[in-house]
Amino acid sequence: MALVITALIVVAVLALALALAYLPMRLLLGQIARNVRQFIERQRERRHASRETPDRRKAPLA
Repeated sequence: MALVITALIVVAVLALALALAYLPMRLLLGQIARNVRQFIERQRERRHASRETPDRRKAPLA
């Protein structure tokens, strides 16, 4: 009987720990994803912006 009660308490503690960790993890992952999207968008904008110097990523035609 004591083993069953102990097992139930352990399961309850694990469930509570997972529930309390879920929301902060979702918020953190959402923030990281938003920052990555913004970074990618900034890089796209920089690549499409006109520059005074020639693009060094492309090989010159010789």
